Amino acid sequence: MQNIELSKLPLQAQTELLDFYEFLLQKYTKTQPKNNQFEQFLSTPIEVQQAQNWTREELHER
Repeated sequence: MQNIELSKLPLQAQTELLDFYEFLLQKYTKTQPKNNQFEQFLSTPIEVQQAQNWTREELHER
């Protein structure tokens, strides 16, 4: 892996680069959930009723 020399950049660019590096660390090192309840919830199909078509007048009557 190649090393980068931050000292070649202006201070503002160095700060931006370090901020971006911290962002990437957070993005790619997220911890796995302790249980699979969330994944199980997402993979479970949800049964829904068929949508009803209402006319504008029917909606205003309710």
